Amino acid sequence: MRLSELLRRSGLDPAGGTDPEITSVEYDSRRCRPGSLFVAIPGFHVDGHGFAAAAVGAGAVAVVAERPPVPALPPAIPLLLVTGSRRALSALAATLAGHPSREMTVAGITGTDGKTTTSTMLWAAWRAAGEKPASVTTVDVRIGDDVQPSSGRITTLEATELHRFLAEARDAGCTRVALETSSHGLHLHRVDDVDYDIAVYTRITSEHLDIHGSREEYLRTKQRLLELVGTRPWGLAVLDGDDDFAYARLAATPVARRLAYSATGRAQADLIAEDAHVDARAVRFTAATPWGRVPVELRLAGAFNTGNALAAMAAACGSGVPLEAAARGLGALERVTGRMERVDLGQDFTVVVDYAHTAAALEQVLGELRPSTRGRLWVVFGSAGERDREKRAVMGGVAARLADVIVVTDEDPRGEDRLGILEEIATAAEAAGALRGNRLQTIPDRGEAVEFAIRGAAAGDTVLLAGKGHERSIETAQGSVPWDERAAAEAALRRRHHGAAPGDAAADR
Repeated sequence: MRLSELLRRSGLDPAGGTDPEITSVEYDSRRCRPGSLFVAIPGFHVDGHGFAAAAVGAGAVAVVAERPPVPALPPAIPLLLVTGSRRALSALAATLAGHPSREMTVAGITGTDGKTTTSTMLWAAWRAAGEKPASVTTVDVRIGDDVQPSSGRITTLEATELHRFLAEARDAGCTRVALETSSHGLHLHRVDDVDYDIAVYTRITSEHLDIHGSREEYLRTKQRLLELVGTRPWGLAVLDGDDDFAYARLAATPVARRLAYSATGRAQADLIAEDAHVDARAVRFTAATPWGRVPVELRLAGAFNTGNALAAMAAACGSGVPLEAAARGLGALERVTGRMERVDLGQDFTVVVDYAHTAAALEQVLGELRPSTRGRLWVVFGSAGERDREKRAVMGGVAARLADVIVVTDEDPRGEDRLGILEEIATAAEAAGALRGNRLQTIPDRGEAVEFAIRGAAAGDTVLLAGKGHERSIETAQGSVPWDERAAAEAALRRRHHGAAPGDAAADR
């Protein structure tokens, strides 16, 4: 597409000068090729304006920026100055991709916890109804039955990658898309030009206050998804009726259709879970819905998955899926990587990997595991550096209250002092009654922490490895270190079985 046409269709002013053919829109100078349009974005750590010249050197034929780049661009390179580079990036990416979201039913799933599981459940429900669905989550990317692990740590893709994915899904014949939509994605305008049809909300607690400043502003950012859906004449909102903090405000947001769900049965809701039974490996309940009643059996542990399932069923059936097909799809889902994922090599105690990285999620998962634990409940966790510091002390208090043995370790220290992060958590746990050297251990190296817990566990114990889940790296001041929580747990279990010390290669095989 010619630059002039791309700008016009994106609602942007003309750039003036030459009118080159644009083959891609990029925000990373390293991805620029001949024909690229480079959009300079002021980032949290790096300012893209300083890389405009490098982008041109790599082949970019035009630049969009908030101010003239330094060093100055060659006179032949068209430069368009805008008030918001991120907004422009979203519009340009959607336009060049042909606005693929307009040709599919798109559901955005947001909330603090449960987004990945609910998105995957919705994909499964659509698939069981004979649709060809796609999804993007923190864990993986799905186009039909092709499932690939997510390549990065960003929950909601940057606008360029997101619209390329949507175009790929459209071209592959997908009719429905579930997009895990984070507060970052909404705040940073990554999804401004996605034509959402459905907004699904899981429980909203507190997270990313380093970005949003307050819990109220965090909710306000989440509300943006519902406002986008509210512009659609057929827009559907799916809300958690049990969410005392967010429900009233979200329910007051104008939208064409609204469905509420309640996993507890406390709230007046359209979908209610009845006769729920939860054990260590499954959840069973009857879903009472506007479309009838149906038994649901999930092969996923955790009573909180009842709410996730109801949310997915509301979105699926609200978009035309028969109730029985939705229930069948949910029942066929075997696991979601890093979400209440059991590691079982035949040991006489339980090991669970879960992504729980907020205080609310940690409390929820420990609360789920306590009734099924005959012995001691262990928890291995940390908190991310250069992120919301307020949750560290809260998580330490939660662990002290609900776990028998606490092992505080690295999550992603990044550029912060790793020992300082752990001390904030441990101090709070100690204040809540956990005695250091007894119930409370601080082991910075995560591999050693996992090893300590698995070696120390006895028959009937449960070891929860929390905070990393599906992630494949630990971010440190020196860079990204490869990490696989499940693999680390399996290796520790094999060493324990063989009586080997950590690092014994024979026992790790």
